[in-house]
Amino acid sequence: MTRPRPRNLRRLILGTSWLAAVTAGCASVATASPAALSTHAVRPASPLGPQPGSPLVRPTRVTAAPADPVPSWAATLLAHNVPASAGQAVIVKAPSMSSTTNTVSLWTRTASGWQQTGALMPGHNGEKGWSSHRTSGDLKTPTGTYTLTAAGGSKPNPGTREPYEHNTSYFHTHGSFLGHSTDSVFDYVVAIDFNRVAGSPVSDGAEPEGPGPGGGIWLHVDNGAATLACVTVSEADVVTILRWLDPSQHPVIVLSAG
Repeated sequence: MTRPRPRNLRRLILGTSWLAAVTAGCASVATASPAALSTHAVRPASPLGPQPGSPLVRPTRVTAAPADPVPSWAATLLAHNVPASAGQAVIVKAPSMSSTTNTVSLWTRTASGWQQTGALMPGHNGEKGWSSHRTSGDLKTPTGTYTLTAAGGSKPNPGTREPYEHNTSYFHTHGSFLGHSTDSVFDYVVAIDFNRVAGSPVSDGAEPEGPGPGGGIWLHVDNGAATLACVTVSEADVVTILRWLDPSQHPVIVLSAG
């Protein structure tokens, strides 16, 4: 015969079973993977406001600054007076055929066209102005386009790539012209290939076209007065030109008036 269990013992057994069940449930929750805890993916935090690619954001457009346009007077001379082989051009522009003053500018050919280097340089030219058919002693500067293939002076080479002839005696002159001293006008010179053998030293006096047109037409240092026929700018500007000239670019000078 089975003896009945005491009521208190039954309560103890039931309480123990309930506690085991609860403990087992907690263990299953504690060891469950994060994915098992939620059926929704956790989205990462994002910055506030519209993001790149949003239709609310206008794309940033960077545009290059437009190059300064070439003045019409220079564009015409560069297009019609400079050979295709030349990558550098010195333009000497006078307002009229009788003018003894002018402006000098430097131009470099680039992939996008001609670009000016530096500012305009004030200068002088022949006492009697300009001529398209110069004759020896007429005191006029010849018009036209000529190569620049030699340089020199009484001072040492200031950094030009042109063949440079340094000679303190040949390039020294003592005197005056039109009341202005000529002592330092040949400190630096660039030979203009008018009636001379291109590529020869500046001191070479050969005149391939004969003595009629004359020769010795140079770009040299200004002394504040008109010249016998040469073109002049300040000493600092002559040095700038000398350092800019690059024989590999086959530089030319365009002498223009009117």
